[in-house]
Amino acid sequence: MELEALKQLLSSLDINPDEIKDERYAKAFRILFSIIEQQNEEIEFLKAENQKLRDEINLLKGEKAKPKIRGSKKNEDISSEKERRNRKLP
Repeated sequence: MELEALKQLLSSLDINPDEIKDERYAKAFRILFSIIEQQNEEIEFLKAENQKLRDEINLLKGEKAKPKIRGSKKNEDISSEKERRNRKLP
């Protein structure tokens, strides 16, 4: 789970440590939220590093690395649906 998705999930829980009357529980929630965010950042970093190392291993074995797929820049409609509708059968 990416950091932004995690932050949104945690905020959707609607738990505000500042509104918790027992200071021990409030402090515990702050610490737990902080730990979760730190661990998620580390997981994302390790995933990227792991993929980089896999690509390097594949290159050393003579294989290709995982391709970097970029999104298309244009969102042109390439469908021929309109042409099919306009054709009339003889």
